[in-house]
Amino acid sequence: MPTIGLNFGHDGGAALAEPGGVHVIEAERQVGLRHVCGGNKTFASEVGGWIGTLFDRAGGPVTGIAVSDWYTPACEILPGPLTELVGQDITWSRPGDALASSVLRPLKPVEWALGDATRSVPLTAVRHHYAHAALAYYTSGESKALTLALDGTGNYAECGMVCLGDGDDLVPVRSFDNRNGPRFGLLYEALARRVHGGQFDTGKLLGLAATGEVDADLLPVVRAMMIGERSRRSDELFAPLGDTAPVGSALRYEDSWFEYDESSGGYLDGLLADATDDDVVHSYGEIFPDEIRAASGRRFVIGKSPEDAVCRDLAATVQAAVEQDLLHLVTALHARYPEYRVLCYAGGCALNILANSRLAQAELFDRIHIPTCCDDSGIALGAALALANAQDRPRRTKDAEPAYAGPALITTTSDTRHRREVLESEGEFIERIADLLASRHCVAWLEGGMETGPRALGHRSLLVSPHWPGARKHVSQAIKHREWFRPVSPLCPVEVAGQYFSGPLDQTDRMLFAVRVRPERAEDLTEVRHIDGTARLQTVTSTEHPLLHRLCLALKTRTGLPVLINTSANAGGRPILNSLDEALALLDSTPLDAVVLAGERTVIHS
Repeated sequence: MPTIGLNFGHDGGAALAEPGGVHVIEAERQVGLRHVCGGNKTFASEVGGWIGTLFDRAGGPVTGIAVSDWYTPACEILPGPLTELVGQDITWSRPGDALASSVLRPLKPVEWALGDATRSVPLTAVRHHYAHAALAYYTSGESKALTLALDGTGNYAECGMVCLGDGDDLVPVRSFDNRNGPRFGLLYEALARRVHGGQFDTGKLLGLAATGEVDADLLPVVRAMMIGERSRRSDELFAPLGDTAPVGSALRYEDSWFEYDESSGGYLDGLLADATDDDVVHSYGEIFPDEIRAASGRRFVIGKSPEDAVCRDLAATVQAAVEQDLLHLVTALHARYPEYRVLCYAGGCALNILANSRLAQAELFDRIHIPTCCDDSGIALGAALALANAQDRPRRTKDAEPAYAGPALITTTSDTRHRREVLESEGEFIERIADLLASRHCVAWLEGGMETGPRALGHRSLLVSPHWPGARKHVSQAIKHREWFRPVSPLCPVEVAGQYFSGPLDQTDRMLFAVRVRPERAEDLTEVRHIDGTARLQTVTSTEHPLLHRLCLALKTRTGLPVLINTSANAGGRPILNSLDEALALLDSTPLDAVVLAGERTVIHS
């Protein structure tokens, strides 16, 4: 039966899970503010409408509402019955030993005034990382999988969870906390805050990492910041620093130095042993040191700009540390649970495409499944799926693919200023767009349900051909106003991708793994190749993306390359657009050349 999930934390929203499929409403795309949470007044005023939409969309009576735990005191501004949720204890502090029995918690029912009816619907709180895990497992289609969730922090106590999926059951077996690690997400976020100035700039830091060099003196310091040596030696899931422990190193925050403490195996670990969970997260995840003194005596004064050489080297070093320790963690889990041949992975850390590829290349598993909304944008759906599969057996996964489960494009508009060109046949339509792209034009390609998660996958995309020098700069900097070091993504038919790229090509349909441009194609694909030679490839098939597939092949007859540059359709700092009016505003305010409504075979010009 249908269930609804809610997330009032950052990347908040609502979602519906039912036997016929799933539907996801991401708040930022409704509100127009990236990473918005329940503390935002517009969010608060509109969330009741989203819930009503999901009730109306459901194919049967909604049997429950699942609320992911959150830590946003400002959520008290929520209207109506939602305010009652804030007074209820739906957060988990230190999980202790009661893990398996404390991932779903019944709450006091509330009355929901929806349209002309008032409904009393049972409420259930779902633990943050269990919602991540449920999203990964219940959308995989697998009947047996090792499931891992990792992020910066979920409920201010945890940073991850390990679950075992067997048939209908998803059983948690291990919780990770910020005190002991792994603090992959927190350290990444702290450096991103320093370099880029924002809380949610970890994606920028990943792009910047390619511009720096891994520093052998900084690496053990960074690894000790992620996981203290004491935790490493007491837990086989963590790789010990051993002889590389940075004895003699220190971190400076403003005027205070914190020496490496051999007893705690870290810098702040011992000092924060009795601190609150909030203080732990703040210390590791919000503030990066002003200076690092390595064990060798070298000192690194850390700037606050992507142009700072130390910042670029630190980005590369943090990325290397995450890859090393993540691979060790997953390898150790694989050794502990060898009968699980599939890995389902979610949480913000699962957006790290370079680390994901490192896992794929280790060939520990037959398959790695990562949902497109693996970060907190998928928490609402994960909570709904967790509740649905607790209520309703047998487990339902057949129609749970979330990649394009967002709302349809809003095409209503009063616009009469722009010229519309409607092509009579699909073939004429494809040839027209291929001509535009071959003529060095950029188009916004809009079709179908909106993508879930942070990346455009051909439904809300800006497309440009990479055959001409400057194509990347044109779309990324002139239109989107993004930083010079941010990569763009190639889109290519799956059957010819091996001619241009190498790597885990069986994992590239959702842009969650990195591949490498083949050396003999490096010159041809300069515009899609990142600084380090990698590419965030999306492969398309003739069955799932028939129009895009045909467009790539038509482009090859004109340019010699069946490859497109694909990046999300949005202005700088804005969420991915989901209305025709937003697309037309982008057309009017940037060098964008046309808006394409693929399902209507329509090209709109300024």
